[in-house]
Amino acid sequence: MSFLNGLLEKAGVGLTMANKYTDPTMLLIGSVAFGIPAVVSLTVWTAYRFGLLVAPAVPFALYCYYQFVFLSTPTANTEDFLVFKDSALKKQWAGRKIPMHLLVEEFLADNIDFKKDILATLEDDRDKFIDWRPNWSLFQFILQQALPSKSSSFKDIKATTKEIAEHYDRGNDFFASFLGPMMIYTSAFFHGTDQTLEQAQENKLNMLCQKLHLKPGQSFLDIGCGWGTLVRHAASKFGAKAAGVTLSKEGAAWCNAKNKEEGLSAEQANILNCDYRDIPSSMRFNAISAVEMAEHVGIANFQLFLGNIYSMLEDDGLYYMQVAGLRKGSNWQDVQWGLFMSRYIFPGADASTPLYWYTKQLEMAGFEVHSVDNVGRHYSHTLKAWYYNFLKNKDSLDATKYPKRLQRLWEIFLAWSVVAAGQGSATCYQIVSHKNVYPFPRDTFCAKDVASKRL
Repeated sequence: MSFLNGLLEKAGVGLTMANKYTDPTMLLIGSVAFGIPAVVSLTVWTAYRFGLLVAPAVPFALYCYYQFVFLSTPTANTEDFLVFKDSALKKQWAGRKIPMHLLVEEFLADNIDFKKDILATLEDDRDKFIDWRPNWSLFQFILQQALPSKSSSFKDIKATTKEIAEHYDRGNDFFASFLGPMMIYTSAFFHGTDQTLEQAQENKLNMLCQKLHLKPGQSFLDIGCGWGTLVRHAASKFGAKAAGVTLSKEGAAWCNAKNKEEGLSAEQANILNCDYRDIPSSMRFNAISAVEMAEHVGIANFQLFLGNIYSMLEDDGLYYMQVAGLRKGSNWQDVQWGLFMSRYIFPGADASTPLYWYTKQLEMAGFEVHSVDNVGRHYSHTLKAWYYNFLKNKDSLDATKYPKRLQRLWEIFLAWSVVAAGQGSATCYQIVSHKNVYPFPRDTFCAKDVASKRL
């Protein structure tokens, strides 16, 4: 039943992401919900009327029409932007717009290269040579979400552990090649676009601790702590008794070694290598954060996740949730980016939604939302710094451990994400909330040192 609820919730999110009946999410879900039954009915009728041998011609004809007629792309000088290493690809696409999904596949296979910098090309020229409409593989991906074994909506601890391990246990040296020395895999916050990535990440760490009103001696939990930079910062700079939770074994080992290197005791900075569902139920915290982690819990598990946080949070405590967001009324370009992320970068991270869904979930779980900040443009600048870091350091990576396909994937992932976050296709929300109970000391937000900073 929980899987079905998650599936229905996911469909509901998709439908309400649309502003019009012609928006992509509405068309996609409508095609699955009504188009497939219609094709099946027509095929059955054809079998009854003309025989079993004729029936398969119905879905085949519809597939061919969609794939080769409806999706026929307009002419374009695509060869001005791409180098075709395969003659067949060149013959087919040099003079026509190339579908984005195909460009990604062939770029990863090293059959296509960009003539100039990938980021510059996508920022300045993408609409001149890319077709954004979906192909059959998009519908296959959507259909797979109806299968419990394939769905990203409902995930047990074993599935979540596997998902995190496949991404985050790739190798600390790989992530260091683009994250830099601070090892923070979340959006920075820039006080002027001329700041360095490290300065902007320091801004973010301070701002986050300030949003949580952290004081010396208070207990703090960071769920999905990555390489523990926030945990160490809260302990060393704000005097908190900080704890971090991560499913990544490599990340946990790195955290513990770094804690020891910085002279932090286990009482000051403690790292738990477990799922959020396995955090000891006896633990209580004055402040809790989940920084770009909640997207991994699955739509069907979101209330379970928030319920656990509610039970661990003191009645006068604050909860900070930083989450990826998607644009309401997304077009095909936006949808293609989201699909790319789901397929190649974060398979299973399906809870990236418009803002309304997050606030609804928080209120359903018993929280009162205090503030929301949109930091999508900050994320774009963060991603741009990661992109140039990766270009600078990728040649030093061990090619046997990190093959060229992975390196090419990271180039196009970071470049495309700079564009998506910069123009609002995707974004990032910083949400501060607390328990919606009468005794909560709401005057804390009226204090002079807090109100002046609008935290």
